[in-house]
Amino acid sequence: MMAKTSNMRRQRFVTGKYPLYVSVKQNPTKKWLGLAESQIYLNGTSIDKSLASYDIFNWLDDEERRELHGDYEFLSLELLAEIHVRKPGYVNILPKGGAGSSLLRSKEGDDGVFGWKSWKLRDDITSNFNLDEGATLTANDEDERLWITGFSLTKQRGELHTVDVETGTMSNVNERTARAIKWPNEVASIPRQSYADYSNDTTVVDDARYNELEDALLVTDGFLVPGKDKGGLYVVRNPGNSVTEWRVCLTGVTNLQDVTINAEGGDWFYHRAIWMDLTGDGRQSILAARAMLPLLKGNSGGEERRTPGRGQLVWLERPMPHSFDSKTGTPLDVDGTVFDPFNVRNAPWKLRVLDEGPDVMFSVADLDPSDDTVEVIASQFFSRKLSLHSIKRGPEPKVVFQRVIDDRCGAAFSSLLADLDGLATMQQSQQQPTVVDNGSTVISLKNGDAFSHLLVTSHECSYAESSGQNELEPATDFDGDITVGSTATLQPDQTKIDGGSLFAYRVPAGINAWKTKPWTRSVIATGFKVQSQLSNMINPGAPGFCYTFFPTRDGGSKRRKWSRPLIGLSGDCAESAYILRPIEDSPDTDGDRSTKYSLMCEIQCKATVGSLAIGYGDFYQSAEQQSGYAKIYVPCYEQDKVLVFSMGSGEDEDVVDDW
Repeated sequence: MMAKTSNMRRQRFVTGKYPLYVSVKQNPTKKWLGLAESQIYLNGTSIDKSLASYDIFNWLDDEERRELHGDYEFLSLELLAEIHVRKPGYVNILPKGGAGSSLLRSKEGDDGVFGWKSWKLRDDITSNFNLDEGATLTANDEDERLWITGFSLTKQRGELHTVDVETGTMSNVNERTARAIKWPNEVASIPRQSYADYSNDTTVVDDARYNELEDALLVTDGFLVPGKDKGGLYVVRNPGNSVTEWRVCLTGVTNLQDVTINAEGGDWFYHRAIWMDLTGDGRQSILAARAMLPLLKGNSGGEERRTPGRGQLVWLERPMPHSFDSKTGTPLDVDGTVFDPFNVRNAPWKLRVLDEGPDVMFSVADLDPSDDTVEVIASQFFSRKLSLHSIKRGPEPKVVFQRVIDDRCGAAFSSLLADLDGLATMQQSQQQPTVVDNGSTVISLKNGDAFSHLLVTSHECSYAESSGQNELEPATDFDGDITVGSTATLQPDQTKIDGGSLFAYRVPAGINAWKTKPWTRSVIATGFKVQSQLSNMINPGAPGFCYTFFPTRDGGSKRRKWSRPLIGLSGDCAESAYILRPIEDSPDTDGDRSTKYSLMCEIQCKATVGSLAIGYGDFYQSAEQQSGYAKIYVPCYEQDKVLVFSMGSGEDEDVVDDW
């Protein structure tokens, strides 16, 4: 179910040189009326009375606005809508033409396929399309679909929902899939593999169609909660289509009771998996990190002690076809039928352990374009360190070099490749490190882009003290509890860390310097504290994931207005989402100037914010918004909703208003 935030007044505000603390409160009267229940307060006062209100701000003339606001400061934010789903944890924007595309080929009003709800009557939705009988809907490269995964400590099923960003239609996976995938985490698109058979009877794979996507979803599953720790990697074909949806586990086999048993043994769970050609023949196999629950062991004195959790970097090899049709080149299975790598007969996939240690999140870079290796940079949560693993590609991929980048970073969580130097606007060296996978669900840097830094969150558990303040006042003083902009190297007397933190590591300059020289660490922000409540008592910590993005879709191009990106942070158990903006003319000349950031906005949700999603497609074609600007999706776990914020330039232009 979705709802517009207000039927009378838009909840818009303008960012400025000073941080905004946005409190999202629940309005029971609006809920009773069937409207969206979220109401915004800015720095402790209602939006109608705040000087940051968009309506009040627009009384200023252009010269007055520019005196108060620079490029990044002159942006608007609006609470556009809320999406009601059970226990949202991960949110992810994927191309509409991939997973869920079979929903486009059916009429939107078909209850048998969708079973969806929206904030408007169904007749209003379908009338926007005016489809003839037999007509189909198609998606272009920029069309988006939002995927939402959720989980429960008590229920033996997961939540996996999807929202068509353009039309507002909603769907979810069937009950059988939901019961098999009990704790879905990150999801990913699945590239369509193309094969070619040459006359010499050797099998060669053509990856020219890598940008084409399957109507399928790769789902990582599991967590360290007992009963949910037996996770895996799943492929869900035609997700959301109740007629044709089915799923298969690539890491195990399913018995007659529909229970998955891990082929490798042990109760492993997965948070992140990506598609990569590690064999050099074009096959898109899977690179993943997995973790195992810490165990309680007894000692001779009868006491129990907890052992650290284990982590492994693993490679799941995509199976090869048995043969090819001599006339058409169609890949065939052993029985002569068309080969399908996701068929249950070809599962589980062969799994090889590449290295010990990586357990949750990782990114992949090419730090030396002149050799045949790629480098995995892993945030080791259980081992509390940041590590690098260089993998030599070939028929049998293997780790040929490894090092620890930082063993004093705490419980490392995110691992994100970022361009904080603005390299896209500069002349780049051929020896410049490049991105293979940026380590995030928000793809601000693509394969082959240059990067300058690695961003890492330290997911620590320091509890916030009760302030006794009025609940409408900011729950967190960013200038006091959370510090932004302190820079430190790895020397012990220079590290100033309090609670959870966001670090930036500069990639060492010079040939092979990444192997031997220190990666200088800067503290972008620190002091994130856990807001204690019953629902986050299992492995509480803050902050969660970090993201880089630009206010507009073309912000990452050479034509862009901005050279350095914004940074988004999901607070996780800090119960907030954060947006940091770069300080372009910082008077502070110490340390790494590219890591100088300040708080633009803190969105206080009073609920666990496990992730963020960033999209640029217009959210529901009848909603008021400025086209081409970022939409920020904020899941509020305990409140069973996802908040949708829309960015804008601060000016009324190119706005669609057909409510």
